[in-house]
Amino acid sequence: MKHLFSLIPMMLFLLVMSCKLQSQNTPEVQEMLENIKEHLVFVEGGTFMMGHPNVQGATVHQVTLDSYSINKYETTFKEFDLYHNSLNIEIIQPNRRKLKEYQPNYGVKAISWQQARDYCQWLGKKLEIPMDLPTEAQWEYAARSRGLDVDHATNNGKIEGGDKDNYGDGEIGSYPPNPMGVYDMSGGRPEWVLDWLGPYSREPVVNPLIDSIGIFEEKRVRGWHSLSYSVYKRGSREPTATGAGVGFRCVCNQKTPIN
Repeated sequence: MKHLFSLIPMMLFLLVMSCKLQSQNTPEVQEMLENIKEHLVFVEGGTFMMGHPNVQGATVHQVTLDSYSINKYETTFKEFDLYHNSLNIEIIQPNRRKLKEYQPNYGVKAISWQQARDYCQWLGKKLEIPMDLPTEAQWEYAARSRGLDVDHATNNGKIEGGDKDNYGDGEIGSYPPNPMGVYDMSGGRPEWVLDWLGPYSREPVVNPLIDSIGIFEEKRVRGWHSLSYSVYKRGSREPTATGAGVGFRCVCNQKTPIN
């Protein structure tokens, strides 16, 4: 019995070392984490008028947000694959990887809301900062470069149609960013956000989040391709949906800059 007790410290040591080894990042994952952290754009909080009178369901109302940071780019297939590989999970859509829009530097798509959120929270654990999907208000505030009166999240507030339109047809960052330095919030992939489907408040709100299920069990999607009012239009999908081409980006809910 005494011999058995003497082995316990050694067993605990081996268990701790095993856990540490399992949590260590590969060089590829470490490079990805450093790159993502470097490309978090700080968004100083403030008050703005969210919504637009010409967009159905986008009732204009006053919103006040705390400061946060948002990914400069949409999450790519390369990043999402590294995340899955680190957890020994099969990559998504393996049979489509020869297609152009499934290449490593294209925005990831064909994922559920929960898969997107799990990735953001995994990033937060790895980077030791509070990361999640953006709320609908955070998404619009950043797309409009802290509430500017613009129709699209581009360098000049406009978007072109036709062959030159960036409707998920190019790699991330193929077109100029909005004035805040964030790419592809208009014309890229539509993006999952944290909120459930529901109406805007008509009263002033602070850090709003629709966190309860309404009549329809759907999650909000922002950034649908549109030649008018793309930063205001609101879409939604069932959170388990994977066939709508929806991607995402993450936010860090820390009130001070990360870098």
